Amino acid sequence: MYNSKRKTLYAVLIGLASCFPGRFAMAQAIELDNLKAFKSPPSNWKIVGDASAGLDKDNAMTTKPGTGILVNLHEHGKYGSQYELLTNFQHGDLDLEMDFMMAKGSNSGIYLQGNYEVQLLDSWGKKSVNYGDLGGIYHRWNDAKPEGEKGYEGYGPRFNVAKAPGLWQNIKISYQAPRFDAQGKKIANAVFLKVEVNGVLLHENVEVSGPTRGAMSEKDVAMGPLRIQGDHGSLAIRNIVIKNFDKKAGTLSDIKYKTYYGSLSDKEDLSKLKPAESGSSPAISWEVLKEKNNYSLVYTGQFEAETAGKYDFRLQAAGNSYLKIDGKEVLPTQWKNSNEYRNATVDLTAGKHSIEILNNKRDGWLRPTLGLWVAGPGFREVGYNTKSSTLSNRSTDPILIQAPTPTVTRSFMDFKMSPKEKNHRVVHAVSVGTPSNIHYTYDLDKGAVFQVWRGDFLDATPMWHDRGDGSSRPLGSVTRLGDHMLLGKIAKGAAWTSDTTGSGYRPKGYILDEHGMPAFRYEAFGTTVTDKLSAVDGKSFERTISLASVPSDLMARLAQANKIEQISDNLYSVNDKQYYIQLADKRLKAEIRTSNGGQELLIPVKNTETKYAILF
Repeated sequence: MYNSKRKTLYAVLIGLASCFPGRFAMAQAIELDNLKAFKSPPSNWKIVGDASAGLDKDNAMTTKPGTGILVNLHEHGKYGSQYELLTNFQHGDLDLEMDFMMAKGSNSGIYLQGNYEVQLLDSWGKKSVNYGDLGGIYHRWNDAKPEGEKGYEGYGPRFNVAKAPGLWQNIKISYQAPRFDAQGKKIANAVFLKVEVNGVLLHENVEVSGPTRGAMSEKDVAMGPLRIQGDHGSLAIRNIVIKNFDKKAGTLSDIKYKTYYGSLSDKEDLSKLKPAESGSSPAISWEVLKEKNNYSLVYTGQFEAETAGKYDFRLQAAGNSYLKIDGKEVLPTQWKNSNEYRNATVDLTAGKHSIEILNNKRDGWLRPTLGLWVAGPGFREVGYNTKSSTLSNRSTDPILIQAPTPTVTRSFMDFKMSPKEKNHRVVHAVSVGTPSNIHYTYDLDKGAVFQVWRGDFLDATPMWHDRGDGSSRPLGSVTRLGDHMLLGKIAKGAAWTSDTTGSGYRPKGYILDEHGMPAFRYEAFGTTVTDKLSAVDGKSFERTISLASVPSDLMARLAQANKIEQISDNLYSVNDKQYYIQLADKRLKAEIRTSNGGQELLIPVKNTETKYAILF
């Protein structure tokens, strides 16, 4: 059952750690203990404690009693707005995050302001996607246009990162409402600042000229409800967190500067020196300087907070810098390069506050950079510098590895199962890319497949740029499986050995088949093991474990997680429905064992060949 305490904790974490625009705007979780947040909710929408959807039956979803999950149970073929869900609150600019689960073949959508749709669809495994697929910004429609042209201005996702039906997925939307002047005339279109699905950015700064097809109104509006489509199939939703940007941004006025030249220390008492130049400026910029090095630049100004609350100040300055607010140093003097930022969160009362920024640079190789951004209660981050003042800094062009054919790359790989864990480095990692756009990484030291992902292959910039650190990064929606040895022997009640201790493990590298796909080989428990993964329809990996001989009492641990559930005879969901394990032999009986506060999925190894699939 889904736990409401966990939901509340989730909302707090989202509010603190969101990387979307508008940090420190008030995050609000929509409580899913009942349907009070929604206007006249139709009977197809319910609050439940758990939801599941299988892989075989179209539009099928089962539930268990409880709270914390919003579910729509709706048969295909019954269409109409009477099945849709609308929030009681109205919004303009909004950030939204939620988890969702699609039934097989199901279709839904999220309408910002009731008018602008981001598509939810079971797009699992589709090779090509468009605006109607998961994460797409749906098209507009005009019946007056000729046939074949009625639909226009739809935007497909950059990648298909859809998970399998019945798995929990995540979507983040950062939306900017259309703007209107005092007379109600539209002066700016609606913009999807970001749309992110399963951790992958699919859209950025996409402007839509008007409501998408199926909108509540034909014209743009300043305010409207959040609307979820309910007449195209079954789905479940949880962890709905919103940030409503309904307050005015802070303003920075009376901006003045003083410049000093020479190899001055960052601790120099500038009040004893005569400035080389001084003046007023409409915005903060290093470009008031006449020299690009050996300078100290001081800016002062008045920041007016419209609303009392927490304000996040972000400073970018090449060289030494500090930030003072009301005479207090909130960012102490510290050296940074042109690409680095520093943040300070400050409680401010409504009203004016003095700001002082020092930038001292004495490194000729360092490009001048100076920028200040502020996010606060009820408004997105605003920049108070000229754009050119931060554009002087160029990031490294990424070094990307694509996989148009089977591609094998060795590197270090940093790995952790959750954001709270510390990284541990897999030093003998082999990443395998496939033209199906599903990929995996193998740990040669343990015979472990520890991650799979969907999307592009690898970012090798950390490995090959400059001196490099030997590591690469997966590009796409990553599912962590766990870095543990697959095979083992356990006494009754004993814990599984997470490493190779006692197994006689010896890696023997890998061999490539006629298609360029590797089969990994190692010795363990007195036999030779061949371990091969094959991509299936862009949806899953089939893993085949072949043994030269079968040792007695040998087991395979297919998964380890906080929660493992049996969905059908041979299908198991892992880690709160993040991925599936499917046994190839329906006659094979797996055991879900509780150990060390978690659960393990174990099967006996009785034959020289064992197969199972990883579906994600």
